[in-house]
Amino acid sequence: MKVYVLGAGNWGTTLAMVFAEKNQVTLWTNTADEAEQINKDRENKQFLPGFQLPENICAERKYTSRLNCDDVLIVSVPSRKVSEICTELKEQGYTQPIYVNVAKGVEHKSLKTVHEIVKNIIPNVKFANLSGPTIAREIADGLPAKAVLASDDIELLFYLQTALTNSRLFFEFSTDVKGIELAASLKGLIAIAIGIADGLGYKTNIYGLLMTKGLSEFYKLMKFFNVNPKTVYGIAGMGDLITTCLSENSRNRRFGKLLAQGMDVESALNEVGMEVEGVSMAKTVMKLTKLNISLPLISFVVDTINGESDIRNDLLDVLLKRSV
Repeated sequence: MKVYVLGAGNWGTTLAMVFAEKNQVTLWTNTADEAEQINKDRENKQFLPGFQLPENICAERKYTSRLNCDDVLIVSVPSRKVSEICTELKEQGYTQPIYVNVAKGVEHKSLKTVHEIVKNIIPNVKFANLSGPTIAREIADGLPAKAVLASDDIELLFYLQTALTNSRLFFEFSTDVKGIELAASLKGLIAIAIGIADGLGYKTNIYGLLMTKGLSEFYKLMKFFNVNPKTVYGIAGMGDLITTCLSENSRNRRFGKLLAQGMDVESALNEVGMEVEGVSMAKTVMKLTKLNISLPLISFVVDTINGESDIRNDLLDVLLKRSV
């Protein structure tokens, strides 16, 4: 059994390092040049600089080698790319792969989760979702963390428990696949709000209010989707939300801070340099306001992204002049 990681961003590269502890890992890149640089320098200088890669990680252009039926494929690409990747996998002849998703987001038009998108294209896929409070650079630096592996296939969970065991990233297990996916998608919105507050010069008093208000709206959305409250208040829900809000390594928080400091959306995204899933998710979630779901904090985040808010006054209005 080998582990393949498709996507050589900072999270994909970190996961390759983690699972290389007990497995041979192949890191699939978009181009041969990317793979050559990683193999030559033993470092992903673009997305995870400063970390030496173990010798049992080999980078190569995606699909260069063939997956066997018992190999684990970890897909670490932006959620908007999932449909494209699944189509490519199907064209490569992979009709029943072991697919572990770490993307965060939903399809804008349909509100489908990654699980639903993957199953629609590859019906016999063996699917699991990995999510939780996992800041990539902390884990790459050797610090411990815990995530959730979710699948409706219990046998697959047992297999992954053995295949992916390591001394750095530990797992809880769940069958609430949709709930875990939605939690991962929604928490970035609150982290953007924390970043905005940070950029405005506010500190922990406001952060506490934001996370309380954010968790309230988070719960309201999850309840709308019939998600188990245990998932909402578990490590893949509230745990991931708190971590993403507090960490200065969070892309979503950094993006929000740059907006509050006067940078436009495109420039802020370029400055972050990596996918900010909360941006696309904000626009998707706002479709739900048409169903009369009150989301004042998330509405504020969307208005800020769209350049339609008086940032300081509107933020304080949401937090201080309304019931949290």
